[in-house]
Amino acid sequence: MSNPRGPLRATAVAVLLMATLTAVYYLIPVPGKMRESSWAVLFFVGAGVLGALILVTVRRLLRAGEDARILGLVLLLTLTVLFFSWCDASAAQMHGQFIELHDKTDALYFNVSTLATVGFGDVHPVGQLARAAVTLQIVFNLVFLGAAVSLISSFFRRRAQSHQHEPGRDEHGPR
Repeated sequence: MSNPRGPLRATAVAVLLMATLTAVYYLIPVPGKMRESSWAVLFFVGAGVLGALILVTVRRLLRAGEDARILGLVLLLTLTVLFFSWCDASAAQMHGQFIELHDKTDALYFNVSTLATVGFGDVHPVGQLARAAVTLQIVFNLVFLGAAVSLISSFFRRRAQSHQHEPGRDEHGPR
């Protein structure tokens, strides 16, 4: 029999890890004004490392249990949003890259609204460097969300199939 506190414990761990990642995000200082070329190199190297980390983690998650998969996806999504938020906050230090992005909270707000495809328009990139970075972020979001939806839907599909094949159940429910 499974532990009924398992899902509650997994949720508490996920929330604690998300809060820890967010606290680290706020603690890591944003560099002052950088040259655009230096920022671009750091951004694209960071995005490459993030992409590699996501690939390695997703491969491991495919072999993990279903609860670990969902926790892993939530943490990867959190890490991705925080990475792009930090990058946008640092790009905003350069003149003419963003409108209305003044601090890390603005950057986090912008990234969550971009991920959710809401895009209120109050914070937006105007410089070519910021637009390139946000374009890459949108591609990351599409790929990541596609993978997440696929894994989560397969999780629910397997769970529904396992409930159909439980002893004492037939096609019309419990006997």
